[in-house]
Amino acid sequence: MGLFSGTSARNAGIWAFNQAQDAANRGQGILDTAQGNALGALGQGFGQARTDLNTNYNGAIDRLNPWVTAGTGALGTYQGSLGLGGQAERDAAVSQFQNSPGYQYAVDQASDATARKASALGALGSGNTMAAIADRAQNMQNQEYGAWQDRLNGLSTQGMQAAGTQAGLQGQLGSSLANLGAQQGNAEAGIYTGMAGLGLNNLWNGTNTGIGAVTGAQKQARDNVNTGLNFGVNLAGSGLKLLGLGA
Repeated sequence: MGLFSGTSARNAGIWAFNQAQDAANRGQGILDTAQGNALGALGQGFGQARTDLNTNYNGAIDRLNPWVTAGTGALGTYQGSLGLGGQAERDAAVSQFQNSPGYQYAVDQASDATARKASALGALGSGNTMAAIADRAQNMQNQEYGAWQDRLNGLSTQGMQAAGTQAGLQGQLGSSLANLGAQQGNAEAGIYTGMAGLGLNNLWNGTNTGIGAVTGAQKQARDNVNTGLNFGVNLAGSGLKLLGLGA
């Protein structure tokens, strides 16, 4: 290779261009890794938020479930006691009422009171006494039946309120999850936009550096060639002078 050859300058320019491209590629790799890490951390954070929301929601629902279950059962019995579900449901409700401890206690107390009064009058075994006991028991049944229905209605109302609370919680959960999704989408869009801008800058910087290296090498090659030509001309002139042929 000649001392003033442009080849060495061109090779240097090619090497510099390749180095610039390699640096740009490494920079893009770093940006890609950073983007992946950011998206991963973002997804993990929002995923944990969703898990926490669902856990709290399920806990609240579980605490309300007994009231909903009790209210649902009370509503069915209350409807049966009103005869709304047919004769079979009504019979089942009446049987449940008659087997309740409160009902039996009230009837027993009323019957005992009537029997004690009849005994004091010396008429415990009379037909009138037995009829009085039956009437008293029937009256107590009628009174207690209405009170029992009121209690069933109250319990079913509490169950309805608990179910309404559950519905409200479900709506809040849906809204919260939707907001989280929107926030995550916006955050991810911001990451993509930011990294795209950095990647574009990295590409332009690498390209400009490479172009600069090639341009500089081309100029250096031309300068080297011109220097070589000038040196050759000067050397030839000096030789002619030595031979006595020059001016």
